[in-house]
Amino acid sequence: MSNDQETGTSLRKRLSPDFWSALGLDYEKAFANDPKLIAAVQKWLSHLPPASHVLDCGCGTGLPIARTIVDSGYRYHGIDSAAGMVDCCRAQVPHADSLDVVDMLSYLPPRTFDGVVASLSFLELSYEEQVQMVGRWAEWLRDGGVFLLCAITAEELRDGDGEQGQGIWDQESGCVKDIPVTFMGKSISITLFTQWGWVRLLEGAGLEILSTETDLYVPKQGENEPRYYVVARKPGRN
Repeated sequence: MSNDQETGTSLRKRLSPDFWSALGLDYEKAFANDPKLIAAVQKWLSHLPPASHVLDCGCGTGLPIARTIVDSGYRYHGIDSAAGMVDCCRAQVPHADSLDVVDMLSYLPPRTFDGVVASLSFLELSYEEQVQMVGRWAEWLRDGGVFLLCAITAEELRDGDGEQGQGIWDQESGCVKDIPVTFMGKSISITLFTQWGWVRLLEGAGLEILSTETDLYVPKQGENEPRYYVVARKPGRN
């Protein structure tokens, strides 16, 4: 079910929207119960005015992010390239303001938002596409709006002696490209930035870093996931 897409001279493997649609409930069972992600979302929301409009880039099944946002009294807008995931999210958060089946790379928002969140939904994008998305996330924020990033970072690819692992390391940009991994039984390629690389990108897009945080998520299925959270504000008054 994976898509092979040519990027430069490398063959990148991506999971198709149909794969994600079919995965729905299995993904929810593995990743919906994430107290530390919920806490990170609540911390991010605390920076926003009541009833703010927020955009979730890669809504998935709606758990836990969409449900947390709606239950906290905020106006929720979600996008995802997988129709099945959007259907799951709609069932979980029937009071969402909008849910659209669209790839974030081609999304044209009808408005700007008080908050934008992207949680792990960009890992399959190439280096160039992730750089592009950081700029777009910043554009989609209102002045004074706040962005939340949840990522897995390239530091996790170093072994116990600090040696660099697999993938194509780009020290200048702080990222590792075309890393072969297995996710839910499928082989894919991902690109990871270092913590420094993410801060560099976000600040380069004009965002002010408010906080960073790390933790370890232990899913019911699959390997443990070290997480990196960044909360960043767009200058100006909301």
